[in-house]
Amino acid sequence: MIHLLLAAVLHYDVLVSAGHEGRPQSCAYFHHKCNMGATGEQAWNTIVADAATRALRARGYSVAREPADFAGRFDVRTAVFIHFDGADPACTTGASIGYHTTASQLLAEGWRKAYAAQFPFTFMRDNFTKNLSDYYGFRQVDASDGAMVVEFGEISCPKQKAWLAPRLTQLGELLAGYLAGVMGGSR
Repeated sequence: MIHLLLAAVLHYDVLVSAGHEGRPQSCAYFHHKCNMGATGEQAWNTIVADAATRALRARGYSVAREPADFAGRFDVRTAVFIHFDGADPACTTGASIGYHTTASQLLAEGWRKAYAAQFPFTFMRDNFTKNLSDYYGFRQVDASDGAMVVEFGEISCPKQKAWLAPRLTQLGELLAGYLAGVMGGSR
């Protein structure tokens, strides 16, 4: 049965995945080492992903809303994998973006410009870690307008966390507005 799910190609306008959501349950199912994310990150990723999904659907887009680990292949226009960073020592990172194709680089450049206008802290260089540039979710997605990992900021930094916490829904809506703009506005 699982082989049938992995062979299916699912078509949507957008794939939205909440990083670390569904773990540790999915770890045993997918048989891999699990990264649980920074403290509190799973809950925040879910809030932002749900807000982005609602906003995109309200604009008429079809959205696959997935947890961290999902089965199948997706053929979409855009894909976004939502995260917040954690660092030790704290306050050494900020917002960042990961991608692996030229189309994705263009998507990321536009998002950086849109989000940097809002985010008052450090923005790391793109793909500053191997996990960003070689994100495992990219292997299951063909995204014509690009796929990117979005790290909204460092949740382990008290100043960034204080700024981010009351804005989680708005961050999802901002991301949805940006993705809708890339895809041509409302449907």
